[in-house]
Amino acid sequence: MRKLFYVPDTASLAPHIILNRLAQPFELVKMSKEDGSLHEYTYIELNPNRRVPTLVDGDLVLFESAAICLHLADLDPDSGLMPPLGSAKRAMAYKWLVHMTNSIQADMMLYFYKERFSKTAQGAEEVRDVAIERVTTFMRQIDEALNDGRPYLCGTNKTIVEDYLLMLGRWFVQMGQEGRLKSMAHLHALLGVLEGDVVVKATYDAEGCTALFS
Repeated sequence: MRKLFYVPDTASLAPHIILNRLAQPFELVKMSKEDGSLHEYTYIELNPNRRVPTLVDGDLVLFESAAICLHLADLDPDSGLMPPLGSAKRAMAYKWLVHMTNSIQADMMLYFYKERFSKTAQGAEEVRDVAIERVTTFMRQIDEALNDGRPYLCGTNKTIVEDYLLMLGRWFVQMGQEGRLKSMAHLHALLGVLEGDVVVKATYDAEGCTALFS
């Protein structure tokens, strides 16, 4: 049975949603940033970065949220979690997912862990401010991409890209940018649709997440 190590409402949220979409048995192992469980030797053996998520799938151990999402989608090619291999829509899904993890998520880390990127308190606040502006620019680009009327980023069908986007949308609100997000009408509307998904609702219930967009 697959096993997902997670902390509620963190980078493990998207893999958790996708595991639920597969509708196959899996085990959840709740970790905490406060109780030291991320630093236990047995966990470090699985994930030397001491972060979540970590997926154990038989002899395979994966960390990095996007990698786990892609692996889970590949387990069931007929699920629609990703567009067909070799298609233009598949390439678009790769583009958006890599953009989200390499650009948006990376800059969000500057906001949430600003003290790691400066030796002074003033410098940390400057890092935070720059992160807000950079992430806002990236989120506006997604809103603009949706301006052509497409229901989802890769076309007419929802993919793992949207589950990842929902996770980052929640973080953007946690950055205090709910007002800016509401001004991005297409993106905000999509996030509301995503939160109405029954699988998302079940995952929220399991993690204790509050709906932010619906």
